[in-house]
Amino acid sequence: MVIAANRRIAAIAHLDRFTAIEPRAIVGWGRKRSGRRAERLARWLGRPFLLLEDGFLRSVGRDDPPLSLIADRTGVYYDATRPSDFEAAIAAGVDGTQAARARALAAQWRDGRVSKYNHAPEFAGNLPARYVLVVDQTFGDLSVGLGLADVASFRAMLDAALAENPDCEVLVKVHPDVFTRGKGGWLDLTVPQARRVTVLAADCHAARLLEQARAVYTVTSLMGFEALLRHKPVRCFGMPFYAGWGLTTDELPAPVGRGRAAFEALVHAALVSCCRYVDPATGAYWQAEQAIAHVAAARRRLFADPEQDAA
Repeated sequence: MVIAANRRIAAIAHLDRFTAIEPRAIVGWGRKRSGRRAERLARWLGRPFLLLEDGFLRSVGRDDPPLSLIADRTGVYYDATRPSDFEAAIAAGVDGTQAARARALAAQWRDGRVSKYNHAPEFAGNLPARYVLVVDQTFGDLSVGLGLADVASFRAMLDAALAENPDCEVLVKVHPDVFTRGKGGWLDLTVPQARRVTVLAADCHAARLLEQARAVYTVTSLMGFEALLRHKPVRCFGMPFYAGWGLTTDELPAPVGRGRAAFEALVHAALVSCCRYVDPATGAYWQAEQAIAHVAAARRRLFADPEQDAA
């Protein structure tokens, strides 16, 4: 059985299911302390290691048990400084059957209006007729530094969104953890911005914002990947897992190990080959399609319109 690097990891519901690809592994969490400890222990004990991260369809409630986890034998998907199974899976490409499945999964994701977290309602306010979406992140997020970015990258992102879209409003999406967990962001939004900038200071779901955006500007946020699932133009100011493959407009050069990749290869790696899904209630294995359907149905129940249901 696996050995968890700390008690919090050991307490993850259905951990044995998520880590079944390496049943003798030492298991840690990403590039955090437990991940580093897992790698050291694995070398010392002569065993494999697995580095875990939340899947891109994590849960319905923000703090619900995860229904998906990424388990990587080599590295971490958001670390552009080192190789990972995730990067290798994208580079390997897909066959015809896998490509068709990836396209169907992207369509199911769009139609189901799902996201990584699914607890928040859709943004209910009025949206401009023409806008680009700028995505802030939580300050100190490891994906920023390991995505070859820093605080200057966020300022450059906002400046570029304004300069490159003179006929559009610029909407800045604040990370939900700023509201739910008291964290800070990278953009200094206390400084007066240009008149065309509107800060979305609410914990809201991403689907509607992405659907109507002309383009999405990001540093390393997962929302850039969700924008690609909706075939939106994405401009990157860091090096997230979905950049450096010719699918985004990148401010930085691609790391060694990346090159041209098909959209389907990216989607298949992210939602199929590098991610494990379980029923959070029973621990039964799920396919990606089952997990997306589960979350989409849960959101429909959670945010059902009582008047519409009564009609």
